Amino acid sequence: MGRVLLISANTEKRPPVFPLGLSYIHASLVASGYEAGMLDMTQLDYTREAVTSYLDAYAPDYIGVSIRNLDNCCMQYPRSFVEQVCILVDWVRQWSHAAIVILGGAGFSLLPRQWLQETGADYGIVGDGCDSMVELLSHLEKGEEPSTVSGLMFCTKNGEWKYLTPEAPEQLDHPYFPSRSGFLHSYDVERKVRHNVLTKRGCALSCTYCAYPSLEGRAVRLRSPQGIADEIEQMVLQHDIGSFDFVDSVFNYPLEHAEDICRELIGRAVPVSWGCFLNPRFFTADFAGLLKQAGCTEVEFGIDSGSDICLRSFKKNFRQTEIRAVVQLCQEQDLSFSFCLLIGGPEETSETLRETLDLMEELKVQRIFGLFGIRILPSTDMYRYVGSPEPDDLLHPKFFMSPQLNLEQASSICRPYRERNPDWMFI
Repeated sequence: MGRVLLISANTEKRPPVFPLGLSYIHASLVASGYEAGMLDMTQLDYTREAVTSYLDAYAPDYIGVSIRNLDNCCMQYPRSFVEQVCILVDWVRQWSHAAIVILGGAGFSLLPRQWLQETGADYGIVGDGCDSMVELLSHLEKGEEPSTVSGLMFCTKNGEWKYLTPEAPEQLDHPYFPSRSGFLHSYDVERKVRHNVLTKRGCALSCTYCAYPSLEGRAVRLRSPQGIADEIEQMVLQHDIGSFDFVDSVFNYPLEHAEDICRELIGRAVPVSWGCFLNPRFFTADFAGLLKQAGCTEVEFGIDSGSDICLRSFKKNFRQTEIRAVVQLCQEQDLSFSFCLLIGGPEETSETLRETLDLMEELKVQRIFGLFGIRILPSTDMYRYVGSPEPDDLLHPKFFMSPQLNLEQASSICRPYRERNPDWMFI
């Protein structure tokens, strides 16, 4: 079997986030008998010399590159990640023209053909990828064309693009857990890498701007609470990882599944602290209590707005009433919480923005993270709302801002609120 090197191309370091998708691929390869190693570029200097030294030492036959995001999703200070990924692939090509380069990751899956064209990589895998990566390598090792691999995209020698829609396996409980070791470099403990755990895939909600349903499917596929707790126990006992985030798009949907996970952790008395992303619609007093007992120390609600007008335009399944309720429940449980806002949606005006910010002050919300503008992503309602631009145009940052509120006006409105509330951030 050929040797595989997996590289996480993400370089964002505030804080560095553990490359969970890559670690799943690594675990699946190792379970199938492949020799595989990993590089996390948040832990390395992003230089040709650094990458080449690991390539020389490891001498891989196949190189997988995981792309987490298209850009930093910041309208005020946009920064595309396309160029740095292209440079990384160029370094690999300069090291060896024979090594096969395979792209994957959530950022890649949004615009797979465009990424392959930009980078010149050999193959790309859309979707989960664990089984597909193993199947792809099996075909390549035999010298076969991998035209039956789920989620695979590539360009034939005749210039024809081939793509097989990815399957969404219902069974997410694997005989392996994502690899927390296997890296060819040591982790810098001073950077406080934020570890993460996934409890499900898929999203049945319909937020206008969100690509999760297209990336993972609208059917929610659940891991077993027992398997999740087993993974967390392994993190604690084998890797001394006691702090992490559940990184589902929405941890508390279905609510019963989230409650069962909390009960499993409580029953095992696992010494952990963790955070998660929640939807206000599925939040009760009992659940808030379970969160605290299970080790949850902070929750983030992606409310986007405090104005019912804007919440309707975002197709949110809750309103201001639910926002008020979750603040009260969190305060009763002394559960630390924060809100995430998206400023400038389709119905946003100066009045709706002030309504949102006034509500946040009335409720004494301590921490807010606000983003100006809506990043336009393919296969979303927002994409169609703005006239379905060419996918090639979306590989680089492209944002929507309400025609009734420009960026300068929005920033000016937020400024005094930010000055009065030091833990409110707007970017």
